[in-house]
Amino acid sequence: MSARYPSTIDRTDDRDPTSPREADAWGDALLDELHGRPVAPLELETDLGVVHAAMAPAWFFRPAEQWDPWERELLADAVRSPALDLGAGAGRTSLWLQGEGVTVTAVDASPGAVEVCRARGVDDVREGDLNDPPTDRAWRAVLLMCGNLGLGGTRDGIRRLLRRLAAACAPDAVLVGDTVDPGGPPQVGLRLRYRDSVTPWWQQYNVPIAEVPSLVVGTGWTLERHVVAAPDHAVLLRRR
Repeated sequence: MSARYPSTIDRTDDRDPTSPREADAWGDALLDELHGRPVAPLELETDLGVVHAAMAPAWFFRPAEQWDPWERELLADAVRSPALDLGAGAGRTSLWLQGEGVTVTAVDASPGAVEVCRARGVDDVREGDLNDPPTDRAWRAVLLMCGNLGLGGTRDGIRRLLRRLAAACAPDAVLVGDTVDPGGPPQVGLRLRYRDSVTPWWQQYNVPIAEVPSLVVGTGWTLERHVVAAPDHAVLLRRR
């Protein structure tokens, strides 16, 4: 992760000498996993001071046969070129699509994640803000996986991102994204902790299950499928 993470929250009260250093903690964890080094626990902290265990870096390196059935089911509709993988992480979905013959552009805000994707063989990897997606191609498939549908930061932010993506996509393009039903306030500030470093704060909007249809209306997309495996849920959208 980098300082260009979307919707970074200014937390000046955290900037004291005893605080963890702000760095690419996410990328460091992925690089340790890639190179077979000892991997420390990865933690997710909320802006309320609650710290949870995050998914282990190894999760982001899993082969397709170990993915959740709903992921494999929806991603089968995204086998079309060119594809845009926003928040590519370790490149698992980009590499799978490439194996299916798809031309893929992977984007991540983390320099370490970009390095991992390149080392693993993703052909086109770019470091950038997921809320400012590339527009140099007419995308026919867009991925917002591993909760990345919520990286718009707010409900309005997600709708803006969907409209930007619709404008950058070819007619009949598809978008596959997932999020988690919050079970509480959907908007939360987050950062990742790894060893002695933390990512910058970013704002996440975990979309309530019941809110999905109204979220999509008016963004240039239609809701084709909504798969619920509570608390996780995922969408297949189609460009109108």
